[in-house]
Amino acid sequence: MSSTSPAAAASYRSWLIEHALVFVLGAALMAWAYGGWTRPDNGVPGNDSFYHIKMASLMPQATTLRHFPWLQFSYFTDRGDSFVGHHYGFHLLLSPFVHASQWLTGSYLPGGRWGVCVFFGFLALVMHRLATLASTPWRWIWLPLFALLPFQFFIRHAFVRAMTPSLVFMLLITLFMFQRKYVLLAASIAVYIHLYMGGVAFAPLIVAAYVLSFALCGGDRRTMIGLTAWSLGAWVIGIVTHPYRDGMWDFLRLQVLGSGLSPNISVGKEWKPYTDVWWFTQMCGPLLGAWIGAIVVRLRIGTKLNAEELALLVLNVAFFMLTAKARRFIEYWPVFCLLSAIFLARPMFEHATSHPFGRFGSWLAGFVSRQSTVLAVAAAALVVALTPQWRSIRADAKCKFNLAAIQSAMDFIRERSQPGEIVFTDDWDIFPVFFYYNSHNYYVVGLDPIFTHTRRPDLWARYVKITRGQTPAEEQARMPDSSSRRLSIRLTDIRDHFGAKWVVTDRDHRALAAELAAATEFAELVYPSRSYEESKEAPYLVFRVR
Repeated sequence: MSSTSPAAAASYRSWLIEHALVFVLGAALMAWAYGGWTRPDNGVPGNDSFYHIKMASLMPQATTLRHFPWLQFSYFTDRGDSFVGHHYGFHLLLSPFVHASQWLTGSYLPGGRWGVCVFFGFLALVMHRLATLASTPWRWIWLPLFALLPFQFFIRHAFVRAMTPSLVFMLLITLFMFQRKYVLLAASIAVYIHLYMGGVAFAPLIVAAYVLSFALCGGDRRTMIGLTAWSLGAWVIGIVTHPYRDGMWDFLRLQVLGSGLSPNISVGKEWKPYTDVWWFTQMCGPLLGAWIGAIVVRLRIGTKLNAEELALLVLNVAFFMLTAKARRFIEYWPVFCLLSAIFLARPMFEHATSHPFGRFGSWLAGFVSRQSTVLAVAAAALVVALTPQWRSIRADAKCKFNLAAIQSAMDFIRERSQPGEIVFTDDWDIFPVFFYYNSHNYYVVGLDPIFTHTRRPDLWARYVKITRGQTPAEEQARMPDSSSRRLSIRLTDIRDHFGAKWVVTDRDHRALAAELAAATEFAELVYPSRSYEESKEAPYLVFRVR
């Protein structure tokens, strides 16, 4: 009967402690960005965060929601009115956190932050596993460099969205490919597609980058066939078993091509490119410096790239090009750039230990290897404590909404309206917050303007003019069948075309509020008071349509 040796047991304990500390460090970075764990009034950053937390609170009952009544004029496919839940897996994953938060704090919002902290801890953990594959005794250096990634990378990941677990699964796919763990690779691809529909595109990109790199580096055919077959099979299974597979391709074409890569209307700034090259270079300075330094040293040493190094180089370039097209891909690119730098720099560290000062280098490498986790965590903590960017991260990761004012306005409408009565909002991107506080009522447009414009450009034209306070107006709208329709837009379209019984305006839409206040035969101000002069400086005004 064999037993584990004391040396093996000690090594295993060391391995567990190392990985636990890396996970805790990742979670702590995001917790620090939030500036608080439990207070509900801290809110969450971003707009869509409220939508995802609300949807997670409706799970598991809403797992296969086929119609989304809360948006009356948002269409998620080109045909029909069916809902496509491209984040349904993420909502299931987030659900335990928000339900626990509601039970412990009386609010779902802290649970969104808790979930992101845990997901970010796993992100750090999987990155650490990949860095370990580089087989360099200096692999610890990636942790302080990770804390120096562009500040917008951390801000974007602070949003309660599927981006952090999406990146985790991208890295898991990369890790299992490098390790030739076919079953785990296949499981990761299938689950990724259910977690986030974008995995339909990202998973093949990652697999193709590695398989092609493997072929260019002279890899054996059997391994290439195995990687391709397992990945393709899992990709097909993930799509076939997806509850929203019927609307998947319409939705992806609509959002990725229509809103992301070739928008023909004004969309969220996350889909727009960075315009200030110098500012972007400064923001990414430490990361770009590390990667360029690794490239220069690798060229000087002259060692041929292996398949893993070439694949990460290709993915780094691919995601950088996506980031140049749309700034939202700052959520992904920095991690692939850092991993590429770590793998490219491996021969440099090997060369350093064989230098004439190699005895000292070997001793230092050994010391660092033994103390790697402690040193890395300490260095990352110093980066967070001393660098100005983390003060900016913490400031920008705060909730920007006056939640108390929003909740008061939503409570007012909910208590005085029938279920399903439509609320006309003064902007499409305010829907997630209103929906979080008031799902008793329905709304007109939200989540993405392309979901209305593509199917009903006439309605979108009316919405834009009305919310800008530019009525009456005449407008030409090009319809989906390429015909042109002349529109006479009036304030009363709020009732006649959108069917709304309530209108909510904020301080950024005073022109609309003034028009509503003047049209006393059409609408009446009911909140916070009936006098427009007394109420017009309030954060939110509520009008009832007569």
